[in-house]
Amino acid sequence: MKKITMFLAIGVILASCSTAKKASEVTAVYIPAETYAGLDCQGLANAADRVKSTVPGLESAVNSVQKTDKNKEIAAWIIFWPAAMMMEGNADEQAALANAKGQLEAIKTAAMGKGCGG
Repeated sequence: MKKITMFLAIGVILASCSTAKKASEVTAVYIPAETYAGLDCQGLANAADRVKSTVPGLESAVNSVQKTDKNKEIAAWIIFWPAAMMMEGNADEQAALANAKGQLEAIKTAAMGKGCGG
């Protein structure tokens, strides 16, 4: 019984070590469409283009840190398991990507409110 309890405890610890997410798992944060209310349709399109141009780099950073973190976690568990408790995750990269996704949603909402095409 003690072995089963120990394995369950280790499983829970393993599952909770890294908070790193893939870019596809990051959801947008809420940004009010009113943030872009002062822009006309062309201004909204330009703002969307600026934000869209940052998304691939942000996604790449999130995925890179997530992959590195997962590799470190695996190595830590194999070589030195206490080190696995110190995984940093990719919260900063996730926040930047979530913000960009939120901006795009806000711009889209503002554009729909102004009757902009596309």
